[in-house]
Amino acid sequence: MNISPKEGLVLEHLSSSAGSEMYGLEMVNASNGALKLGTIYVTLGRLEDKGFIESRKEDASVRTVPRRLYKITGAGRKTYLAWSAAMSAYNKGMNGVLA
Repeated sequence: MNISPKEGLVLEHLSSSAGSEMYGLEMVNASNGALKLGTIYVTLGRLEDKGFIESRKEDASVRTVPRRLYKITGAGRKTYLAWSAAMSAYNKGMNGVLA
């Protein structure tokens, strides 16, 4: 399945979190400007529709308005690893063309 660069970046953040959950805003802050508040939740929704991530609301006793936590699924991890390898091979090939 095809994923966009933004989807790849979200999967990268969730994959590198070692199985722990992350908030959307946490991923925006960790991306150094590559992810924006205006697109993160659309991207997260798309990835969840594809089955690459799962979400849940945090325990309501923690906050007045519970936030949503996201984690990568097994299918999401496999897709991310394949996409990452393909992008790496593509970039290596492009460097040879430009040299």
